[in-house]
Amino acid sequence: MDIFIILSLLVGGIWGGIGSYFYITTRNKKNADKVLMDAENKSKDIIIRAEAIATNLRKEIDDARNDIRERKQGAVEQENRLSEKEQKIDKKYEELEGKQNALRQKESSIDDRIAALDHKQMEMGTKLESIAKLSTEEAKTLLLEHTEERYEKDILSLIEKKKKELKNREGDMAREILIKSLQQYAGEVTGETTQTMVQLESDDLKWKIIGKEGRNIIAFEKATGVSLIIDDAPDTVFLSSFDLFRRYIAKKSLEDLILDKRIQPARIEEIVEKNQKDADKLIYDLGRKTIDEMGVIGIPEEIIPLIGKFRFRTSYGQNILMHSKEVAYIAEGIAKLIGADPVLALKWGLLHDLGKAMDHDIEGTHPEIGGRIARKYGLDEKTINIIEGHHDDVPQICIETKIVQIADAISAVRPGARRMNVEDYVKRIQEMENIAMSFPGVNKAYALSAGREVRVFVDADTISDLDAEKRAREIATQIEANCNYPGEVKINLIREKRVIEYAK
Repeated sequence: MDIFIILSLLVGGIWGGIGSYFYITTRNKKNADKVLMDAENKSKDIIIRAEAIATNLRKEIDDARNDIRERKQGAVEQENRLSEKEQKIDKKYEELEGKQNALRQKESSIDDRIAALDHKQMEMGTKLESIAKLSTEEAKTLLLEHTEERYEKDILSLIEKKKKELKNREGDMAREILIKSLQQYAGEVTGETTQTMVQLESDDLKWKIIGKEGRNIIAFEKATGVSLIIDDAPDTVFLSSFDLFRRYIAKKSLEDLILDKRIQPARIEEIVEKNQKDADKLIYDLGRKTIDEMGVIGIPEEIIPLIGKFRFRTSYGQNILMHSKEVAYIAEGIAKLIGADPVLALKWGLLHDLGKAMDHDIEGTHPEIGGRIARKYGLDEKTINIIEGHHDDVPQICIETKIVQIADAISAVRPGARRMNVEDYVKRIQEMENIAMSFPGVNKAYALSAGREVRVFVDADTISDLDAEKRAREIATQIEANCNYPGEVKINLIREKRVIEYAK
């Protein structure tokens, strides 16, 4: 039984192994067939792609061969064209050389002919001189004398006619030049008065300005040298002085005091002193603004403040700055029309009255003072001549000096430009102040009330009370002897001693 079972198991195992073999063999065969089929398909794809690549390569090679062939053909054609051009250039060069040689031969032939003609002309002149027994100069003189005798009246009448035409034309040209130069500049007619009005917020401020027993007015007039006039005009006070610069400082100081609201003597002196210190910068800024507006260059820095001072100077009531600008523009217009130097005329037309900025401080006429200033700062001779010669004080060496002189006359004589009586008044006031300041110990001197009062401040350390009375009498005597004035002049001499100490 056991053997049977074992044999049954053995036979079953054998048949199972045979079945398994056949199953595995069959399955492997199917897989191999599939692998072979896939390989065949891939090889076909590879062959197809290779054939396509080969086709593209053959096409590119053919295109490259065609391009090379075309380029070769183009290069050959270009080479042929260059060769033809080179042959033409050589041919033209040969033709030019031939023409040049022919021209040289003709030039040589012409020179020979000219020399021969000159020789024949000399021979003819010699023969004529021998026949006429006259030299060339003698023949020329004889011909001119004959012509002059025969046509003398006609020549004289023609010359006289041309002279008249030229004279009439000169007058017309001169008028045209002046009219055109004046049309290029139309300045305002200005006149400086001796009063400046200050507007107040209300009439109540007048009492603050006056102060207790008028001490604020006294302090203000002492510090500024300007008369402060308070009348019945509503909301208005007036500052009176012949000196424009003092009036400007006084007006600025009064406006600052009104804004500050603290109007009392110490504050008045403080604000006036501050504005006087700021005056130098103001004057420089005015000068710089003027030359920048006019486009003038090349003026030394030291002269710019003098231009600013023009704003506070007058000549017969005409503001010097306005007058100088007017002269500069008119001179520039004339220079352009007659062909002179317009830049020089503009620049030194502005500065022709340079000496008037300093004639309060230096002796001499304003052309002399201006000439000294110009030499001090190394200006050229033409410039110096314009400054010194515009009133014929020195000989004029350039046309620009005459132009500035004409422009100065035009600006001064036009209607309303100047007032002679104002200038006389201002000079009288200045003389009074200068006389007072000439005495030792005098610190300040101001002419007030239209020249009817001269207020003099003396140094208390050097002038005693007795000396003060004597000094006032001396000043009055000098004014009587040297000044012309209506009525009488009050000499108000003030001697004040201040003691200042600090607690530390």
